[in-house]
Amino acid sequence: MVTVTGKLQSAINAAAVKGQVEVMLCGYGSRVPRHNGVALVARLQDDAITIDPAGTFTFTVAPNDEIAPAATYYTVTIKDENGDIAQVNAYRFLSVPGTYDLNLIDPYDPNQPPPPLPPLLSNLLLNLGIAGDNVTFPGDGIYISFKATLTGNVGNAAISNMKPGNLYTFIIVQDGVGGHTFAWPANVHNAVLVDPFANSTTIQTFVADENGALWPVGPATWQ
Repeated sequence: MVTVTGKLQSAINAAAVKGQVEVMLCGYGSRVPRHNGVALVARLQDDAITIDPAGTFTFTVAPNDEIAPAATYYTVTIKDENGDIAQVNAYRFLSVPGTYDLNLIDPYDPNQPPPPLPPLLSNLLLNLGIAGDNVTFPGDGIYISFKATLTGNVGNAAISNMKPGNLYTFIIVQDGVGGHTFAWPANVHNAVLVDPFANSTTIQTFVADENGALWPVGPATWQ
């Protein structure tokens, strides 16, 4: 949890009062929001808070790095003792432990365009001979297609640093001996079995989602 402090734009000029802070999760699309893997309702919290005469208040909230999907943000509504909305804004809270002052954090604009993704490149990781365990394909935008020639069985394959929305194509080739098995990375869903025949080629394309999974965009092809 992180501690959040704030100050109303105008002081209440009265004794400390009991207000209310309402934190809503927003921007998670069609997926159910989750906190550390546990499904949540959109209302993250609705708690009483003390607002002092200067208009300051404090509350705690789960940090963004514990909330999934990654695009989720918070709408924070502060209500006064009468239940009237005193102020409301959207924020993204950092994951570093500590205290965050709403007056020093730029509100999050959910209508702003998302930051541009790295340009999609068509480079192939050509003639990569692989065998054995713990093979990792880099998914950080330098390569979006991987041509790998199997020279032996491959287990525990992985793909790292994928960019949501990118397409990743695997071109798996059997060497002249053939018969090698290829264990797809654990986060690759509904992949086909690789053709075992010598010199055969299996090609399948996947799209990366925001949760680090790859889903096929169509059936595989063989030659």
